[in-house]
Amino acid sequence: MSIAFATIIHDPEGRLAEPIRAAAPTLGRMFSGFAASLTEATDPRLAIVLRETLGARVASHPTGEAIIGLARRSAVALALEGEAERVLYSDMDHVLRWIDADPQEMRDVLSAQPEAQLLIIGRTAEAMAAVPRRLRDTETPVNRAYELLTGRAADLLFAVRRIDRAAAADIVAHGRVDSIANDVEWPLLAEQRGHRIGYAEAHGLSYRTIDEYGAAADSYDNDPLQWIRRLEMAGDMARVMRPFLRPTGER
Repeated sequence: MSIAFATIIHDPEGRLAEPIRAAAPTLGRMFSGFAASLTEATDPRLAIVLRETLGARVASHPTGEAIIGLARRSAVALALEGEAERVLYSDMDHVLRWIDADPQEMRDVLSAQPEAQLLIIGRTAEAMAAVPRRLRDTETPVNRAYELLTGRAADLLFAVRRIDRAAAADIVAHGRVDSIANDVEWPLLAEQRGHRIGYAEAHGLSYRTIDEYGAAADSYDNDPLQWIRRLEMAGDMARVMRPFLRPTGER
């Protein structure tokens, strides 16, 4: 099935411009279309590179963490303007590192479980062990709550989703979570609306902040603010999951 790639980008320094240009031939073979919503603070070079090398549909949105989920829905809606049968949503830097690490794994995962209408793509145990501790320690309880809620284990918070057109249209039309907590809303909403949920893992997924793109290691685990931010995110995820509890669940 044809897959369009949808993403949002916040890159004031233009750090992703050359990596995108370098990966464009591989991206062009993997995806049938591209849609990107860039923050207003993003370096204008990114829009030029995306249009010139990938023929991407490009939009912009205000800068701010409070509207990440809204911007992601907008990027998916932009991708649906094309004719692809499915949409992959991911942060651009995640995909660029995945291509560098293992492009064949990426191809294999993108074609896995064709029956799944929303495929959550997470990290293997080995890949998870390599992520910064502030992510592991705060994501674990969110993933556990999702497992108890749905009966399925999944690594939710890397925000990589392969979605078919019908499920993507439902997410665009009915998604209400404008924050990064859409990480948990999208699969729960899709399942609530009758779409089949699948899960696949990838070894080649790795994490860095944009300002440390290409760095050998993350350097923020000793920053108390970054821990506080991750704890706040976990709380937001919990609040979004609560309305999806079954009637017999804890209230």
